[in-house]
Amino acid sequence: MPAGAAHASSSSRETADLIIHNGRVLVLDRGFRKAEAVAIRGGRILAVGDDRAIRRFKGSRTELLDAGGGTVLPGINDAHNHVASLGLSGEPYNLNVDTTTIEELVAVVRKAAEEAPTSDSWIRGRGWQELKLPRAPVAADIDPVSGNHPVVLNDFSAHAVSVNSAAMRLAGITRDTVPPPGGVIDKDANGEPTGVFRETAQGLVRSVVPGFSREERSRAIDSAVKLLHSMGITSATEPGTGPLDLYSEKVRAGTLTLRITSLLGGGSTPQALRNVLEGFQRPEGVDTRLLNVVGVKVFADGIPRQKTAWMNEPYPDGSNGQLTIGGATHEEQLANLHEMIKIATDAGFQIGTHACGDATTDAVVAGYVNALGRNGRKKDLRHYVIHCNFPSARTLRTMARNGIGANMNAEILYLQGRVLESVIGPELTEYQWPYRSALRAGVPVTSGSDAPVVAFHWLRGTMAAALREGGDGSVAGTAERISVPDALATYTRTAAYQDHAEKWKGTLERGMAADVCIVDGNVLARDPHDLIDMQVAATVVDGKVVYERGDGAQAKAAGVAFARAGLGKSGHVCEDGGKCCCQLAEEIQRG
Repeated sequence: MPAGAAHASSSSRETADLIIHNGRVLVLDRGFRKAEAVAIRGGRILAVGDDRAIRRFKGSRTELLDAGGGTVLPGINDAHNHVASLGLSGEPYNLNVDTTTIEELVAVVRKAAEEAPTSDSWIRGRGWQELKLPRAPVAADIDPVSGNHPVVLNDFSAHAVSVNSAAMRLAGITRDTVPPPGGVIDKDANGEPTGVFRETAQGLVRSVVPGFSREERSRAIDSAVKLLHSMGITSATEPGTGPLDLYSEKVRAGTLTLRITSLLGGGSTPQALRNVLEGFQRPEGVDTRLLNVVGVKVFADGIPRQKTAWMNEPYPDGSNGQLTIGGATHEEQLANLHEMIKIATDAGFQIGTHACGDATTDAVVAGYVNALGRNGRKKDLRHYVIHCNFPSARTLRTMARNGIGANMNAEILYLQGRVLESVIGPELTEYQWPYRSALRAGVPVTSGSDAPVVAFHWLRGTMAAALREGGDGSVAGTAERISVPDALATYTRTAAYQDHAEKWKGTLERGMAADVCIVDGNVLARDPHDLIDMQVAATVVDGKVVYERGDGAQAKAAGVAFARAGLGKSGHVCEDGGKCCCQLAEEIQRG
């Protein structure tokens, strides 16, 4: 009997609002049931089953959506996506400075300065890559073409920023400026700042960059939502500093069609976190299934590419990276990290902590275990490690015992491949984002794109998790390959669990939210290499079709959004548009 046939007969008196038929339905429950059609009523799944069984729910007003033999999945839940920043990441808000030479980057700035509306307006850009360029762009490159314009250029990872001398003057930066804990100010041979600021030191210059207007931020959210729907995404976890006021306003107006689970930005010190929690007012009059604040994000270290992720073993240059938590010494930083974890835990908030380095992951997990105590599972806070690049087998076992999750990044794995082997060595290159080891240990594993830092593409992420292949064809860790169904679960069922929402979304079972993604073709029958070429045909949120490929205005709007995000045609990603790693929401929104 096809999945859902019994459900169909038990509710045969009800009439569906929408029936999706002629599909290969993957319920994505733990039994991994399959079906052919889905009936929807009142924003909920009414039944799943074969086409004949579901036809019983057709009434005179029932709309039909032909899946064309494609794969019908629960709506994709991107478990780490900076939604508000996604719409602001490209033009007209930020110039694309992802170039292969310093000269090309300088030419982009020169043109912007020549076309600027005033002689001293800010010039913003994003995307330069240090491994792509011969070196980071510095003020000496930018000053000759920028005139009086302050210039701020974010790198692709949002872990470094390059500014010109005008911006440094506004920020009061001198050779004597001391970076905050975890921050780095690049200096030349004479001890002068070059204009490149890394990790927490970015805040020294970002503080003077003017923010975007409320109207600009609102329009950018709308553009981002359209873009996400065009990729089948119906839910997203926004980690830190999301604009709750704008989201709330859109929910009340009935214009937000993406489900947002939000983590508050926790700051970098215990007192900063206390201030955040004391000042937090939960949005009123909003449907928590559309906007729900469940926890806080703590930013604990940098990234391997910048050698700022805190590692147990040193990088080739002898450094180990460091925590980005406030504190005069490493011991004080570690104590503050654990205190922050305890503060949020005691307040009943879920915690997602950015931890790339294995030493940071060990420290964060230890802090979680201590804060949760013996009855941690009963508290059901579902703390998790964001990125979780290199967790040891021992740490994975500890995470599983204590219900601690891992939010990994298969899409970054695809973009990165083996490119960091010279930085992290061959062993960690094989092990990075150990999906299989984590799942076998019993850790709840979710997948997040980290958009707009990554030009997101969950089908590409599914492919990478299954094959462990990078975009350049390199293979990084065949031992950590997982099945396509297991990879799909990280984007649906388990992502809903991370959001504390598994009882009402994440599968296509009866009574669950009618959030659906339809992909052209049979996802399970295709060679995983081909997944990147498959396209989303339609997206349904709360029982309503919010995207259908080929629908004139919608397709055009999605195409514009793809272009702004550095993506190619629907379903494809331009290699140069790919970006990598975290920390950006506040930075992009502020400029």
